[in-house]
Amino acid sequence: MNKPQHAPFSARRARLAAQLGDGVAVVPTAPERVRNRDTHHPYRFDSYFWYLTGFPEPEAVIVICGGERPRSILFCRERNEEREIWDGYRYGPDAAREAFGFDAAHPIGELDARLPELIADRATLWHSLGHDAGWDARIASALNAVRAQTRTGKRAPREIRDLHAALDAMRLVKDDSELDTMRRAAAISAAGHVRAMRHCRPGMAEYELE
Repeated sequence: MNKPQHAPFSARRARLAAQLGDGVAVVPTAPERVRNRDTHHPYRFDSYFWYLTGFPEPEAVIVICGGERPRSILFCRERNEEREIWDGYRYGPDAAREAFGFDAAHPIGELDARLPELIADRATLWHSLGHDAGWDARIASALNAVRAQTRTGKRAPREIRDLHAALDAMRLVKDDSELDTMRRAAAISAAGHVRAMRHCRPGMAEYELE
């Protein structure tokens, strides 16, 4: 039986969750960049986010929970017929959960309300502080929201650790999916080189190749 397309990404999330202990990781994708007025540059997702999800849309965040019940939760844009006419297809939370193998998915607009609950009573919060001031502020707001519930028994994470460092170490060891991509890329490059060499001769300038 063929593995689902999301299998390599799901496996990476499981590997990361196993490293988190009783911790939780928050991984946002890259924002869209405006070129001028209402025109954006072609979108490029965050590499760390893509490595864990394969999800190509902007305005998305994944929360990965470790511990006895590891799970991965996606926050993404909702379906919007009007915007999809201009910007292209959106998965929406339900379709994204099925297509990319998440345990749960919610609208991105619910992230700030749900984040304090997700990080409460966790030993460690894994994030990459110092890379984005806006995200630093959101994380601080979520931590303060948990601290405000101290009298109810809620506890904020005692430690914040650098998620990028953990992911960099994971990415040094390539999985089968990455190795297959590298092999195919090498084969394409080699075929192109052989074809170019067949049309070359000593002293020939590069511009003379057609």
